[in-house]
Amino acid sequence: MKSFSPLLFSILILSFCQITLSKDLLDITWEGSGEKMYQTGFMKGMQKDGKGGACLFKVDLIENDAPGSGMSEKGVCEDPIWGLSRARKVFNLEEPRADKAYLVLFTYSENPPHPLHFRVNDYKGQITKNNRETYRWQEFPADALRKGENIIELSCPEAQSATDGWSIYLARADEFLSGGGNPINVGDTSFKSFDGGETWHESPFGPHGDDRAEYTVRLSFDRYIDEGWVASPVIDLWRGESDDFIIPIRGVLKLALDIDGDTPKGTEITYYLRAGFSADPHAEDWQPYEEVGKGDQLHFVFDERALNRRYIQFKAVLTTENPLVTPTIQSAKVSAEVEQRSPEADNIKVVSLDNPDIAYSSINWKWEKADRPEFEELRQRENLDEVIQGSRTTFDAQVKLLDHATKRWQKGGPIPEYPGWDAMSILDRADRAGSGGMCIQSNNLLAGFYQAYGWQARLVNIVSHEVCEVWNDEFAKWIYMDASTVDQYLYDRETCEPLSLLDLHRMHLKDFFPGKKIDWMNDYVSRQDEPDPSPVGRGSLEHGVKPFDAYLLTTFMRMVPRNNWYEEPTPRPLSHGSSWWPWNGYVNWYDEQTPPKRQYSWHTDRPQDMWPDLNLVHIDATTAFANDRVFLAFSTYTPNFDHYEVNVDDTGWKEVGDRWVWLMQSGRNKLQVRAVNELDAKGNPSEVVLNYADAPWKQR
Repeated sequence: MKSFSPLLFSILILSFCQITLSKDLLDITWEGSGEKMYQTGFMKGMQKDGKGGACLFKVDLIENDAPGSGMSEKGVCEDPIWGLSRARKVFNLEEPRADKAYLVLFTYSENPPHPLHFRVNDYKGQITKNNRETYRWQEFPADALRKGENIIELSCPEAQSATDGWSIYLARADEFLSGGGNPINVGDTSFKSFDGGETWHESPFGPHGDDRAEYTVRLSFDRYIDEGWVASPVIDLWRGESDDFIIPIRGVLKLALDIDGDTPKGTEITYYLRAGFSADPHAEDWQPYEEVGKGDQLHFVFDERALNRRYIQFKAVLTTENPLVTPTIQSAKVSAEVEQRSPEADNIKVVSLDNPDIAYSSINWKWEKADRPEFEELRQRENLDEVIQGSRTTFDAQVKLLDHATKRWQKGGPIPEYPGWDAMSILDRADRAGSGGMCIQSNNLLAGFYQAYGWQARLVNIVSHEVCEVWNDEFAKWIYMDASTVDQYLYDRETCEPLSLLDLHRMHLKDFFPGKKIDWMNDYVSRQDEPDPSPVGRGSLEHGVKPFDAYLLTTFMRMVPRNNWYEEPTPRPLSHGSSWWPWNGYVNWYDEQTPPKRQYSWHTDRPQDMWPDLNLVHIDATTAFANDRVFLAFSTYTPNFDHYEVNVDDTGWKEVGDRWVWLMQSGRNKLQVRAVNELDAKGNPSEVVLNYADAPWKQR
């Protein structure tokens, strides 16, 4: 039997306890498939395996251009391929094996009259099919690749001019730093020929160019990435999977962790465990993960000792040396023998309960800090307090800010002098140039307005458009807003509830692609395809002509997972929206109908990763040796969290800590609790109503 590090758990020897303990023993369990662990816990670089398990993600991207690719104001940012002008990209591959291989490239050419010829080592192919987007990918035989140097050449000899050829995106070295990359080796793997391939010059700018660049040409593979991990949700060893709101004080006597996996040759699974005092996985009192085993199976036991932690999490790190096979987590089970150390409070019963389980993201979202001086400056400069004056609800105030952002300038291009992503930079450009920009600037401005009031918001890229989503505490959800051209949000016609982009995505697939898996190279929706009547309504203070809306454009969604643009102006995509989004720092949505896009490497199909629950409070409740009070612990995921507030029996809100004792009164007892952030934005309250009967308490 393996002993566990004393650094992770301190041991409480029961023989030294000074109170008389109950001898009631309970078996507490948490168990589920690898897919359950994946869906309810945390992950990176993983996917469902389609058989109830979780495995490594099976789309792999090789690229070295993304930080600097796109429309640049510093000079040439595209290279025409035509006639005798050819391009070469070299990839040095340590591992060439794959089930399928694809050439991925970005081109400014919309409808070239001639095919683009490509050569991958000895294999020759061509790209002739255009879609409405400027990226292309084309499958080629995976066995055309080899370990070491792989040469890709692009040509369009039939074109008699640059206009008739294919113009390929360039990633300039002098743009790499702001995009989050290192410019030192930029240009080393891209070459240009002016004489049909007779001679080659390093970097696409040719023999006399002083600048260096890489072609935006990538390789995508159907193969497993080399490492990923999946972690369980926080597991309550006192509660297990019980739905009871109130549980008595308990102590853990024994604990066993069993995990079944599969490790084909060349793969491995390493298991880790950690423990904490809080149901919040981000709480500081959690101890670090420590390794507890390796292999396709784990059976880890603590013997005859009580643990002084109530909560645990376990994690599995999966690795493979062979990209054609993956280890898999198939099932996991936590078994605990616990001792009940206080009597059941059978004179307290739940009447009603609204106590959400918080959907935490696996992504380390970066939220702007509440103490930014720009927030107050923005509110004063734009007279925003007066804009929202008279609003009885947060949503009404958010709609009024949407209307104000729409009226701030006439839409125009953001170049020259492409502004930063923060609201102040965008306003400065509007005042200086007469236009703050296009849809990205309008909606980044709107997001900045929301953040100035403590309401989290972020930019989201959908098909050919940039929009805003704001977290609304009254609806306890993310809500789509668009300040571009005419202000609008969308609502469900049946309920009149405003919709998130994920809501709209699901409605979009149901209406336009029922039961169909999207082919990104061929499928798209036009405005003429909109059903009549539409299942969504348009909310707007303008009530004008209908512009773009997210119902038609949510086939695909991507986000930069942060909104702290004052604190960290970079890294960010180059001239975002002015070229077809070649940056590779987005988190991208996929699902059963919308497969991963091959130009990107970071994907998720877990809604909580891109749409995490904010500002909600989860309540844990226990009773001890008296049956006239309930001991509460609160947890929340609230950016810029400041404090909790409780409202007992509608007597008014008061500030409390994350632990609080609720004293019962005869009859009906009602409690509301909410999270408040540093800008005094108040979250959606959780609520519990209990009936308390005056009954003698049982000393055990």
